[in-house]
Amino acid sequence: MSETPADTRIPRLAVGCRVRTVSPDEAMLLVPEGALKLKGSASEIISLIDGQRSVEAITIELQQKHATTDSSQITAEVKQFLDKLHARSVLLYND
Repeated sequence: MSETPADTRIPRLAVGCRVRTVSPDEAMLLVPEGALKLKGSASEIISLIDGQRSVEAITIELQQKHATTDSSQITAEVKQFLDKLHARSVLLYND
């Protein structure tokens, strides 16, 4: 059985996008065309995007924090969320 290769891409918010923390479990992602309300795992993921951590590092940190949750579920959630932001040009990757 082969392992999935590490996702070493480093996500960062696009120019003009920023995060405003509303509460520990809620944040607003302010984008040029409006705002996205982020709760739960979305808020946690966005809080870890700092232009330094790779997708893999973000995933590992969340897996350690939520050790009782299936790690493959966390991996899938992180990937799906980041893919959605990337498709909307809110998130870019440093390679």
